[in-house]
Amino acid sequence: MSLTAEPDYINRRTGLIVFGIFEMLLGGLCALLIPLMLFAQTLASRRPGGGQAMPFIGFSIALYAGLAIAFVWLGIGSALARRWARALWLCLSAVVLCGGVIGCVFMIWYLPHLGEGMVQAGQPVPPPAVLLTMRIVAGVVMFVFYLLIPGALFLFYRSPHVKRTCEVLDPVERWTDRCPLPVLALSLALGCTGLGFLALMGIGHGVPVFGVLLTGPAHSIVSILILALLIGTARGLYRLRLGAWWTALGLQLVLGLSGLVTSWRGNFAALYAKMGLDSHLSAPAGQLMSSAGFRWLAPVGILPWIVWLLWVRRYFLAPPMAIPSEPQLGESPQ
Repeated sequence: MSLTAEPDYINRRTGLIVFGIFEMLLGGLCALLIPLMLFAQTLASRRPGGGQAMPFIGFSIALYAGLAIAFVWLGIGSALARRWARALWLCLSAVVLCGGVIGCVFMIWYLPHLGEGMVQAGQPVPPPAVLLTMRIVAGVVMFVFYLLIPGALFLFYRSPHVKRTCEVLDPVERWTDRCPLPVLALSLALGCTGLGFLALMGIGHGVPVFGVLLTGPAHSIVSILILALLIGTARGLYRLRLGAWWTALGLQLVLGLSGLVTSWRGNFAALYAKMGLDSHLSAPAGQLMSSAGFRWLAPVGILPWIVWLLWVRRYFLAPPMAIPSEPQLGESPQ
């Protein structure tokens, strides 16, 4: 079947190639950040106690390496007009855009108080011109990478012309076609959270739960339980299991309440020091996390995900075979 025979649709093959190249360039940018992290670790290791930051630098390097591979892989898939690449980019951009809106709201509050936070953390405050430049750069970076780019990706890949182009050029049913995209996005978000939690388990010396830092066997047991719930729930959501939906809702509520209690009761500077973060990093990080704005970020940040879960509840009312294979994000099921 050719798109030229369907006057209602426009062939977006060129756009898929252009976006694919851009996405591969993003992957290259993530790869270039790895040497930068190594350079930063080299400088940090020259300070007394700076070597304690190595696990966290290692986590950042692994994160950027994973992002580089994912962006290049998905970029190639987009250039080849693969259905799975379009679906994954649509899900990824929606999740990042949702989190980016929350993060930008916090940054709008925090940036004007950047100098005050540095003073309270015991750091020297740069001249006003430098401080203004730091605020502008942080705001621009946040806007570009968490709003502009994911917003452009979301709008492009949700286009019916792009959808039809991928269906014609890639007529084979893919695994992403077997789950509604809003549910698939949640499943992927939980799965990626589980992978990130797994990586953090190896570098931290404890996990905060309701304001209490669990260490030793309690840390291991709770971490394994949370990891199993995240991965198992992600798999169940993809299979449209109603029990997985209830588990996901319960996880969001419990983890959100735990984050709220921890943010209001915890001494983050001491907490991060116990988790293995050196004093040069734990002090400013603790000051940021203990700020009034961040304390409200936990309850506010959990609300969009709960709303999202309540919105996709409709997909779990009927047997999986009765669910449309790929509704658009933002559309009601037929």
